[in-house]
Formats: sequence, structure tokens, C-alpha cells
Amino acid sequence: MSHDVFICHSSKDRTIANAICSKLEQNRIRCWIAPRDVIPGREYAQSIIEAISGSKLTVLVFSDNSNQSPHVHREIERTVSHAIPILPFRVDDVIPSPALEYFISDAHWLDAITPPMEQHLDHLAGTVRLLLDRAAGGTPGGPAPEPVPSPPAPLPQPPTGGPSGASKLPTWWRWAALGAVALVVVVAAWVLVLGGRHTGGTAAPVATSSAPVTTSPDPAAPSATVKATAKLGGAITLNGIDAGTKAAITAIKVVDPTTSTDGSTPAAGSRYVAVQFQIQNTGTPAYGDTPESCAKVLDASGHQFEAAFGTSASAGPLFPMYGIALYHGQKAVGYIVFQVPTASKVAKVQFTMDGGSAFEFGEWTVQR
Repeated sequence: MSHDVFICHSSKDRTIANAICSKLEQNRIRCWIAPRDVIPGREYAQSIIEAISGSKLTVLVFSDNSNQSPHVHREIERTVSHAIPILPFRVDDVIPSPALEYFISDAHWLDAITPPMEQHLDHLAGTVRLLLDRAAGGTPGGPAPEPVPSPPAPLPQPPTGGPSGASKLPTWWRWAALGAVALVVVVAAWVLVLGGRHTGGTAAPVATSSAPVTTSPDPAAPSATVKATAKLGGAITLNGIDAGTKAAITAIKVVDPTTSTDGSTPAAGSRYVAVQFQIQNTGTPAYGDTPESCAKVLDASGHQFEAAFGTSASAGPLFPMYGIALYHGQKAVGYIVFQVPTASKVAKVQFTMDGGSAFEFGEWTVQR
């Protein structure tokens, strides 16, 4: 898939990463995000490497999780090696670890710690569009971005022990950080020489990914898409990508047609259709997702229609814009709105966990 932006994130930050992806793609900025865009059957690490090298900009979801993730560190290292700009989007008030600070200390960043998040996502979309247009020589690529503060503040630095903390790290600390990174590189190279794959006598590049990659087939992992079916009102239990992630999904009802409460109207020859879902976490770990990225409706001819992101509905309240986060046993109920051609008859509703990237999907039949 051709894309402009690679979204680098810890798998623990999937909810905010999916929200970023949705916002950018609403603004016609093509994104690559794992696991959604990893083609089934292909090596996970190879897909990550190709996605990074094929991007024009990397957006880093900078959090406590990504700060500690060796996979994120390697993705950023690969980004720097390809001379691709990095835009950190800071969602936690944390100081970069030495390994990460080494690569992003000079990068301008956006701070998204304080609410409302929607404002920060709008700012991010405008900034990304501006950076992409500048990289393309000023060629317009979409709607005009909102003004971007210049220059953004540098990433926060550890206190130096002075009365108020200097804005620059002392020389000894920087040399220590460089030494630590150099040691990590040497050890990684030694491990690759001894146990890595070789091509023409040269160690293969370090594999990077947003999740651990197994070296042998996992007998528990599905090898093909699995489909469960039900009528409207019936619950279907689906498994997510991560071990233990499971949810009971119910397509409650379809409101066809519906109208928007914010004054927006569908395109000519189309109508809005709203589907109400209930999502209950029946798995062990907490489950975070963006339901709008998970659902589709199909017409009688098999044509698929994805959600109209951000469109309100008179049928009832939507799911939260930034997704859901459910502990075991917790439920969430909300509508998802779709734009469907006037002549199309909605026949089926589908739902796939993990932003539409899981191996299983449920399908409900819409009876008229």
C-alpha cells in the first residue's frame, strides 16, 4: 500500500495510535500502521522495514510505553538510517530514555498531554500536512493546515542538579548516553554475527517490529480468516490479535436511514445508515480499540462500505472518538455511521477486532 506516514507506536498504545491514524486518513494523509497493514502470510519484521523505508514521515507516539519498548527504539533507528523525518507526538509526561533521546533530541515535537485530545489531533494533522507539502516542494496535498507554532519546544531533558535545571544536558551526560548506545550497537552486532542470518557473508539487517516476532509457527495462531454469523441482536465472541484478547460483539440494530445532528449531509446519491453495537470484554487483558475502524456494512451485491468517521447520528450516541478501553467484563454501547448509496440495500454488518486487523470477523444478517 502506498503511504506517506509511518505510525511508530508501542502495541500498548494501540488505541491512541489508531485515533491518530483515523484523523490523518480523514485528512487524506495515507498512513501505514501495524498490525492493520501487515499483509497476512508475510514476515512481520520485513513488513515493518519496508513500511519505514517507503514513508516520507514517521509519527512517533511518544509515551512511557514507547519509551521503554526496544521495538520502538529499533523502528526509530531504522527511520533515522533512511533519513526520514520524525515527528514525536507526546502523550505522556516522560523524559526520553538515553537510547531514544539519542535519535529524537533534535526533532520538533507536539505535546498532547493536556485535554482536549481532539484539538491536538487536529494540530497533528495540520502539521503533518504542512511537512509533507514542504517535502513535496509546496505542492498542495489536501486541505489547508492550521497554523503551526514555530519553533516547537525541544523534548524535555533530565534535570542537571542546578537550582532550576538547565535546558541542555551536561557534556558528561551526553558522552555517557553516546557510550551506552554504542555499547548496545556493538552487542547487537555481535549477536547478529553469531546467530543472525547471513547474506553473502554479511549479517542481515536488524529486524524491527511493534510486537514480538516468533521464529517458529504458533500452532494456536489462525492461518485463515474465520467467520461467525448471527442475526441482529445475537452476540458473537471474537478473538483479537494479542493472546487472551476476546470480546463478545453484538450488532443490536440498524437505523436506515439516519440523519446527522451536526448539520452534515451525505454525498449526492447517498444516505447515512447507523448501526448500534455492544462490545463486552470477555478476555483476560484490557481491550482497547476504535470501533469505527472495526465495522463495515455490505449491500446485497457484496459491496462494502466503511464507517464515515466523526459523523454524528440522530439515532443515538456514537462510540468515543478516541476509542474504547474496557477491562474484563466491561461493556460499551454506541452507534457507528456509514455512508451508503441510495440504491444499495444493506444486507450484512461485519465487525473485526483490533481496528479491522484480527483474524476473525463476525457477520450479522440484516432482515427486511
